Amino acid sequence: MDSSAELPVLYINYGPGDGGTEAELDVWAAGLVDQADIVLTRATALGLLGEEPTSETIAAFLPKAQQAVDQMISVRGL
Repeated sequence: MDSSAELPVLYINYGPGDGGTEAELDVWAAGLVDQADIVLTRATALGLLGEEPTSETIAAFLPKAQQAVDQMISVRGL
């Protein structure tokens, strides 16, 4: 989440396709994103992964992040 945006967050972007039924992950400023769509803040990512995470740390984290994203999308009903 190396972004120039102020307070960058990883969020689910429900695109315009088919009435917003397509979802993708994106990074943007927290103040411009619906709070319910935020998956991870930069501060949380740093706390979980550290300043310079190893590939093993990232690999261990990704399944948990994927599970959170899947659950968020299913709650939305997509």
